[in-house]
Amino acid sequence: MKTTFQILDAVAVHQPIGLSELARRLGLPKSTVQRSLATLAELGWIRADGQAATRWMLGEHARRLSEMIDDFGHLRDVVSPVLDRLNKETLETIHLAIPDGRMMRLVERRESKHALRLVRPVGAKSPLHAGSTGKCVLAYLPPAEIENYIDGGLEAQTPHTTVDPERLRVELEDVRSTGYATTMDELFLGITSVAASIRPLDGRPIAAVSISGASSRIPADVRADYGRLVAAATQEIMDSIR
Repeated sequence: MKTTFQILDAVAVHQPIGLSELARRLGLPKSTVQRSLATLAELGWIRADGQAATRWMLGEHARRLSEMIDDFGHLRDVVSPVLDRLNKETLETIHLAIPDGRMMRLVERRESKHALRLVRPVGAKSPLHAGSTGKCVLAYLPPAEIENYIDGGLEAQTPHTTVDPERLRVELEDVRSTGYATTMDELFLGITSVAASIRPLDGRPIAAVSISGASSRIPADVRADYGRLVAAATQEIMDSIR
């Protein structure tokens, strides 16, 4: 994985650049570079520049990521009142998280007034497969990226974390069916979380909003209500930023 990111970085700096030059600059075997280039091209991070002797340059996914970073300040402005409203309506903790490699990174929160609540610092990270924000992002990635993530290993955060690949695939299908993800005791014992992703333009997730609280306060009927609530909230956000 580290080698692949080194190759992506080299393409970004020296684009357009060919296989032989990349291998020479990085001191890597051509076969290793070729495999990583094929993977990056399949996932949309790079593309051939169209010459007969193939040279590589950044692709559509890299462009989208750059635009997402440029627009994040605008996203925060749009999302902030929605987070405030969800916090008042549910009295639970509300999180805004963004994808960061194989993790989700917390960037905004509104704390619950309940004594028993989830308290996480801004900047905290969690694996995509373990929390509701991660699952509702993972579910909407291209199939090849989902499988690459699964192939990277599913580490348990609690005894209840989904670590079976087939079970995770079923859960991701449920997310796509309902429009939201639910996790109970998977990231933190005693905490249930319900989240929906923000998927503007081409439908690729750029962030997720969650409602989290003590599992004892969020039984099945409340989970369903919160799911519909957070899905409607993220749809409102998407309508505002398109």
